[in-house]
Amino acid sequence: MGSATFPVERINRVAAASCLTWTLVSLAVHLCSRALWPGYSKMLRPTERRQWCNKIACGLHAAVLAYRQAWNLFDPVLNADPLHGVTDGHFFWGSVLLGYLAYDTAYSLACFSLRNGAVMLAHHVVGIAGCVIGVYYNKLALFGMAIEVFFESCNPLLHVLGCMRIAGKAHGRAYATISKLFVAQFFLFRVVISSGYFLWMLSIVLRQEEQPWWAWAGVAVFALLNTLNVLWLAKLVAMARGGDQQLRKQSQQLRGTGGQMPAAARSACKLAQHPGVAITAFAGGTPKHD
Repeated sequence: MGSATFPVERINRVAAASCLTWTLVSLAVHLCSRALWPGYSKMLRPTERRQWCNKIACGLHAAVLAYRQAWNLFDPVLNADPLHGVTDGHFFWGSVLLGYLAYDTAYSLACFSLRNGAVMLAHHVVGIAGCVIGVYYNKLALFGMAIEVFFESCNPLLHVLGCMRIAGKAHGRAYATISKLFVAQFFLFRVVISSGYFLWMLSIVLRQEEQPWWAWAGVAVFALLNTLNVLWLAKLVAMARGGDQQLRKQSQQLRGTGGQMPAAARSACKLAQHPGVAITAFAGGTPKHD
């Protein structure tokens, strides 16, 4: 477990430091928001404030991790042996991700309803299992990095949309544009490219004369994560279609009332036009009432 240059003790230290760092980042976001945004304490409910802090911390983590690991995807050591190759960069950033997942899982369990985030919690549990295989057992580093890069790089836009909804800005051209960019990126990165890496990984495992348990465990983790992506995409498409139906219904009501639409209906009509609402709501953008 670990390596001569990155032993288990160092993995644990980096993961613990990462968990503490992102906890402090969310606290710093809370303090800065109270000081700089008058509406933070007046307009937002406690659950919304917790979501606001968590989303900003998660978005920052995703941006940093995806940027750093994108370079490691081209590491010649990892590409020469995708199943066994490891580097200190893989160990370090894999440990950072492990610490972040520990922070986000604990934060979610402590602050939010399990009913509203069961799928996201399952995603985190599977992600932690993948980190354990990759970081502690020195296996499948390249494919673990691909998951980190193409999954995490979608999260900044996701959390921007979530913060805009919490702040009451889920309307207008900016929100619509970011929503469309997010949906396109989600489909390309987390469905198309991720599926390509999964098939590559499966083909390598199947060609091995000996197929150890950890190889199939890695295949299972990757398959579960891809399945969750497909479920999320299906939910997004279904809710977007539902939004289109609501939009047509509101248009019919508008014609039936001689052109005058109630304010509540106009608001619902606006939200129905933005497919990003589906994913932001599904990933915790809609807070529960205190």
